[in-house]
Amino acid sequence: MKIIFLDIDGVFNCKTTMQRHRGYIGIDPYLAFIFAKEFIDTDIKIVLSSSWRHAKQGQEEVRKQVIDFIDCTPSLPGMTVRGDEIKAWLDAHPEVEKYAIVDDDSDMLPEQMPNLFQTSWETGITTEIIEKIKKHFSNEQ
Repeated sequence: MKIIFLDIDGVFNCKTTMQRHRGYIGIDPYLAFIFAKEFIDTDIKIVLSSSWRHAKQGQEEVRKQVIDFIDCTPSLPGMTVRGDEIKAWLDAHPEVEKYAIVDDDSDMLPEQMPNLFQTSWETGITTEIIEKIKKHFSNEQ
């Protein structure tokens, strides 16, 4: 199984989103489109790692505006970084062959860094990052 751990803020909304829409919107339709068109009909599954996973409404918005997902990373008690939540999910799913993390933060574990495709608050997800993710899964580094 191939998995993308997906963040929302800083990926599907960003500074450019705010400028383009004259204020904050939760999900930029353009950024959602450029991502979904590449991954919607593939064998790559999505796991929501964003804080949007904590609210049913947030999950529904991601499903409606971006892409469907098979699961969410767990919420772990105490002080944890997103990398710990991703590790817990991966530990519970040994069938995962390859994964990517799409996030604007870098609070991942050292062994996860080669799988991190970091976006920025300035631009969010870009076609260049999407191409790198596709190459990652096709083993064309």
